[in-house]
Amino acid sequence: MDIQSELSSLCRLITLKSAKRYHDWLYEQGVTLGPEQTTTISAIAKAVEFRQGDLMGLPYLASEKSKVSRIVQSLVMEGYINRRDDINDRRSKILTLTEKGQEMADLLGKADQRNFEMIHALLSEEEAVSLRSTLSKVAHAI
Repeated sequence: MDIQSELSSLCRLITLKSAKRYHDWLYEQGVTLGPEQTTTISAIAKAVEFRQGDLMGLPYLASEKSKVSRIVQSLVMEGYINRRDDINDRRSKILTLTEKGQEMADLLGKADQRNFEMIHALLSEEEAVSLRSTLSKVAHAI
């Protein structure tokens, strides 16, 4: 196996295992939202207001407009987000978290923190910096 294939396989394996660990922990906490819904809530939580169209630009959600609309509609119906017209552009929808949505975002943050702490426990600071630098170098070169 060449180095590019091996790196690709290892990165994919880490991504899959990390996502599984994240969603397994959320399931243990009683969360039944899917990956697309949790990604949407996390994205909205990072901004005061988030435009629905910007969800199309997220790597995990880059999809058809109708699929993004269904994800948003499900989160509105479940009480996690509010959706309103943008007063400056009536074609655009503004998304914000409800109180329930913010509580979920906080829980998602805890799940992220668990993965970060696990990796931090495995690698020294020097190893983490070296790994990040090496992977960035490879990513920019490809």
